[in-house]
Amino acid sequence: MIMRMSKVRFQTIIMAVLCLFVKIQVAHASAKVGEATVYEDRTVTVNLPDPYKRTLMQSTGVTCQWYSESNSYATVTSSTRYSATIKGVRATSSCKVYFKCSYFIDGFYRTMDFYYDITVKATTISVTNVSLSRSSATMKEGNTLQLSATVYPSNATNKQVYWSSSNTSVATVSSYGLVSAKSEGTATITCRAADGSGKYATCRIMVESSMVYISSISLNETEKALYAGETLQLRADITPSTATNKSLDWSSDNAAVATVSSNGLVTAKSTGSATIICKAKDGSGKSAACSIVVKEFVKPVSVSLNQTKAVLKEGEILQLIATVTPEDATDKSLTWISDNREVATVDNHGIVTAQRKGTANIIVMTANDLAAICAITVESESTGEISEWQGNYHVSASHVENNPTQTYPDEFELVIQKNEGAFYITSMFGCDLTQNNNGGLRLKDQGNGTATVDISEYNILNYTNSSNPLYTLYVFDEATDDWSDTWTLKMNDDGSLLLGDFYVAAFLWSEENQKWQDGELEALYYKVTAEKKNLTGIVGQPVEMPALYSTPGVLILDRITDIAVYRDNGVLVYKGKTNQVNHLSKGVYIVRIGSQSRKVLVK
Repeated sequence: MIMRMSKVRFQTIIMAVLCLFVKIQVAHASAKVGEATVYEDRTVTVNLPDPYKRTLMQSTGVTCQWYSESNSYATVTSSTRYSATIKGVRATSSCKVYFKCSYFIDGFYRTMDFYYDITVKATTISVTNVSLSRSSATMKEGNTLQLSATVYPSNATNKQVYWSSSNTSVATVSSYGLVSAKSEGTATITCRAADGSGKYATCRIMVESSMVYISSISLNETEKALYAGETLQLRADITPSTATNKSLDWSSDNAAVATVSSNGLVTAKSTGSATIICKAKDGSGKSAACSIVVKEFVKPVSVSLNQTKAVLKEGEILQLIATVTPEDATDKSLTWISDNREVATVDNHGIVTAQRKGTANIIVMTANDLAAICAITVESESTGEISEWQGNYHVSASHVENNPTQTYPDEFELVIQKNEGAFYITSMFGCDLTQNNNGGLRLKDQGNGTATVDISEYNILNYTNSSNPLYTLYVFDEATDDWSDTWTLKMNDDGSLLLGDFYVAAFLWSEENQKWQDGELEALYYKVTAEKKNLTGIVGQPVEMPALYSTPGVLILDRITDIAVYRDNGVLVYKGKTNQVNHLSKGVYIVRIGSQSRKVLVK
């Protein structure tokens, strides 16, 4: 079970954690925390947000004040420590009501300074006039005319209008002012204000009799070959565009071969020929036709791939090409499938992407279930020397809490184990991470002394049953101001680890909704370091840095020692025991000895 939290909700909880638990003494400018709307001579009540209310409930020496920046627009009629009643005085789009407060909590003096944006709306405004876009119009039978109404004043409370016709046999009008001419004669269209003010406007409609016959019909297809079961949408273009009656009659002269619907959709039934006829209904006698030939459906008899096996590196791409026989097969559509998407994926065009070490079968299938297979073997892409992560570690950290449901220590044990060539964090906080994660939290070695954990897939720390909280690990990336899918571990040369900051979140099970919800960030861990333990205790002592100097292309030490040399972009160029590294190109290098490092310029 993998649970994800809404980004906005997590960021709100982070701000609550910082406000409640980080002890800082900085004065803040007024900040907006809410808004409300009230009508003139009416009141509205605003309440402190719950985090501030809880803070004040836990505080002493509280003094607070609610006040309006302009009592001519809105005034505070009454208030308590946690709410204020505000009365609208005069209409305005924005009037700030401030809340200022000072208090003591945990032995520290604190202040609150924020405001609400108050909108004051006027009372009901009646319609004084209604006008129409036309006062009279002449129309042809069958035509339409869109009338538009303008209501004054523009800020009238109810600007809705009702439309009516004095003679619906001559002209009708829709609820939004669309007039339809029905027959010869006159009619008055009335637009009346709906607010009871009695204001209205009229338009006199004169309808003239007319009949414009169709002079020609053309179809988007005049001949077409189809397979049984296929369809074709025929579209008719009528001339002139002003023809009074554009209704058409569709028919087939051989319904056993092809049929046609009332809107020109042709359906092929069986082999043979048929003519689809489109005829005008206005009595003009105009028509158009499309010749249809229905062919026999040819099924695929085989499918093959240009490769039946391939070896790829992680991240490598391979284009597979499928060939369907016979060449004239009717339906040559293909479906591409990978039986192990964690190892290799394939898109709808046969492009295979190697994901990680392992094997997968790429399968292509025809519409009638014929198949061909390409066996893919993915090998690891070497990006540098793989670090030895396995071991029992003692973790030291700092952390802050937010109403936790359990105890969180600064120090705890962490276990990394190796299984089938991969490293997994199998224990943390005394919890067995293999119970709810596939093998634990898997480390992906980056080849440069770091490893990442994809916590979008596995991040469960502890879960027993639905009546207890589900505890998960989350990482926030301050650079992108968003939650990250990756947790990073870094190995020092002395074997100790640096673990990136992380949060512990707790979720509760909802029987009603049948899902985990109400997520809360319980603790933030930072400055997290881990030292490997052995039978005698914690190991990893700093190594004294030898003297370093360089000559063109050579890095020289004053004694033989274990070193690692990296380019300034992090690429490892040498690791081993020596007092001289040769064949170096010009540039800046980082030399690491034990837990110490130094930059060296090689000319």
